[in-house]
Amino acid sequence: MKKLPKDSDTPPYRLVAQELRRQISSGRYAPGEQIPSSRDLEARYEIANMTARSALRLLRDEGWINTLPGRGNFVADTLPDQTAEPAPDAGRMPTREYVELSERLDGLTQKVDSLLSILQQLGGLTNNPQNPKS
Repeated sequence: MKKLPKDSDTPPYRLVAQELRRQISSGRYAPGEQIPSSRDLEARYEIANMTARSALRLLRDEGWINTLPGRGNFVADTLPDQTAEPAPDAGRMPTREYVELSERLDGLTQKVDSLLSILQQLGGLTNNPQNPKS
């Protein structure tokens, strides 16, 4: 379990994203390799799940990772330019609207993942040759 610095002016989700960027850059996580889930990050850094999701969303927005619904987050095959200047709003806390939309998006993503899982299960039932249609 790693502790985030308490005296940092940087928001916790950015600190987690920064650590994951460092691990990807160092080769700890290779392109195509799955990275820890939001739940794993939550336990590892003792942070809220929303904080972990925000860190993953930031990495996805920056091009460091790709998300495959129902499967997880994976290091992008082509990493972003690491010498690029940080975005002008880097280090700022997200607005209330951004957080609300992010939470809604996370909820919708979970519902879509659940529906995909159900559809895959139903597809397995209808494609099963031992289960003839009536």
